[in-house]
Amino acid sequence: MKTRSFLSKDKILAVAVGVLASLMFGLAVVGAFRSYSPVPFWDMWNGYLEFFVKVTEGDWSAWWAQHNEHRIVLARLLFWADLRWFGGASWFLIAVNYVLVGLGALVFWLILRDAVAAEKSTANKAVLGLFITAWLFLWMQHENLTWAFQSQFILAQLLPLCALYWLHKSVANIHSRYFLVACSFGLASVGTMANGILSLPLMCCYALLTRQSAVRVGVLAALSVVTLYYYFHDYQTVAHHGSLTLALKENPYGLIQYVLLYLGSPFYWLLGQGAFGKSIAFLAGLFLVISSAWFAIKIIRQPSQATLQLALLFFILYIGGTALGTAGGRLIFGVDQALGSRYTTPTLMAWAALLVLYAPALLAAGGVKRKILLFPFAVLALLMIPLQLKALQSQDEGLFERRIAALALELRIKDQRQIGSIYPSAAAALSFAEKPSADNLSIFGMYPFRDARGQLGTTIRQLALPACQGALDEVEAVDGDTRFVRVRGWMFNPASKSVPQLVRLLDDQGKVVGHALSGATRSDVAEAIDKKAIQAGYRGYLLSDQMGKVLILHGENLADSSCRMQASVPVLAFSLTTAKPSAKSVTVNSANVLAGNQWSGSDYAQSAIEGVQVYGSFISADADVGTISLRIKLGDRIFYRSGPTGGGLSFSKFLALVSRL
Repeated sequence: MKTRSFLSKDKILAVAVGVLASLMFGLAVVGAFRSYSPVPFWDMWNGYLEFFVKVTEGDWSAWWAQHNEHRIVLARLLFWADLRWFGGASWFLIAVNYVLVGLGALVFWLILRDAVAAEKSTANKAVLGLFITAWLFLWMQHENLTWAFQSQFILAQLLPLCALYWLHKSVANIHSRYFLVACSFGLASVGTMANGILSLPLMCCYALLTRQSAVRVGVLAALSVVTLYYYFHDYQTVAHHGSLTLALKENPYGLIQYVLLYLGSPFYWLLGQGAFGKSIAFLAGLFLVISSAWFAIKIIRQPSQATLQLALLFFILYIGGTALGTAGGRLIFGVDQALGSRYTTPTLMAWAALLVLYAPALLAAGGVKRKILLFPFAVLALLMIPLQLKALQSQDEGLFERRIAALALELRIKDQRQIGSIYPSAAAALSFAEKPSADNLSIFGMYPFRDARGQLGTTIRQLALPACQGALDEVEAVDGDTRFVRVRGWMFNPASKSVPQLVRLLDDQGKVVGHALSGATRSDVAEAIDKKAIQAGYRGYLLSDQMGKVLILHGENLADSSCRMQASVPVLAFSLTTAKPSAKSVTVNSANVLAGNQWSGSDYAQSAIEGVQVYGSFISADADVGTISLRIKLGDRIFYRSGPTGGGLSFSKFLALVSRL
């Protein structure tokens, strides 16, 4: 009876952890849908669209060309497939990200099966396997899961893990099949990211320690030399990045701190990302290093008798080398950058490897010891659930900003403020988008962006359509492009109880003089008109010579009937200009800062302007946040910089303040 009860508890535990894994995976998938946007983001403009254009024009060198310090050959194969066969909508690439994480979970199941082969309880094995699955799908790595550009970041960890696992399997196999599979994974790792070049050298060291044949060691050594040579042939050092040598010389403690925070970053996210979470992340990183060293000492005398454990230790060493290399290049941006979302994927896998190393001892424990060991996993599960629930948070505001930025690119408007939400330089983004826009690639081939620029000046046939409800609330100058002004307002179709997707701005002759897109949240309209009008807000661009005129606003939605209305274009209330920082041009001083809320940091560029006090949220990393409030009057002048990522700082509250003065 005791045995049956014990087994029953194991099965119940397995079911509970299975529910946890299903919840983690399900919420992660929901998060993908909520975060989805077909608009290329950040590195996708040059690493995805520009690459595809070059290849289609016959530039085959683009496949091996550097992207920053990386040669992302495998990811480019996926990029090409997405643009060639799936319309560049990015959903294929995002699906691939989830498949790759799932394959990582599968590989860990295989490794776990070998590691605990002596364990008779299937339920106990399932508990650990399901927990690892739940762990690998944690939402803290949302940048890698939901960003279509990040397949190489997952591949750069998955392929070396596969290479080391199959190299372990080849030790006990006199045939070359497993060894060839391992070599294939090692070679493929070179085409993921820069850290992938560590894979073959580590495999060579592993083969030496496990006393594999001289032929195998020689093959791995030769492959290591050849791939390193070709990787660094014509290699260009990336500007604005640091170096490992410089970091060791100038800031060795910061380098150590960065590496340990990197390795312990999952616990920073699990504990709310505050100062306490940062401290625990540091200690967790230290625990990972010490635990790995302890396992290494245990098996170093007879490495050939513990080839699987050694393979896992080499994988953790690979992740440690990745952390060290990342620290060398990015420590100049602050140690807190180690806690970024995209860096959690490799560390989640490193911790999964450590759990497999502990698995035999965990499964062998019984009685009180077993309950004590289960406690930290129960705590982790309780911390994982609220973190995963963040996948349900609405991303509508950010996705809307991306769509407006894409509209600016399609219309060829140099709107740095808007385009900065999807790429740091408007000028560069316009250059990258020129050919894709002309060829209707990716977002530029989709409604309502397709041929929007070509429609300017064309006449829309005047039809008898239902009247829309709405307004054109505001116009604003586009700094750097006087041909257009920004427009903002709202529109709702009461006949179909829907929000028009596209708002075409027509002059009195019916010619298209501007485009706007809906999707901005307008709770005031929803309260006053209809709950379905919650996203009735629109923003877009209008030819500047139409200011002060009466326009026809044509609301269009492919799924519902169109509607139209008239609106007068207001005149500009204020404008923004770009200027070189100069103390003579600033009329606001530190006395205008309201007491008690000034921010003591600087801006991302660490600006030092003579005669000017610089306030900003950047103290030690771009993860820093803060606010500053000023008391100003109409006509006052300040300098403002947003960065390093688009939309990182909000200027809207200041503009709203000015408009009310």
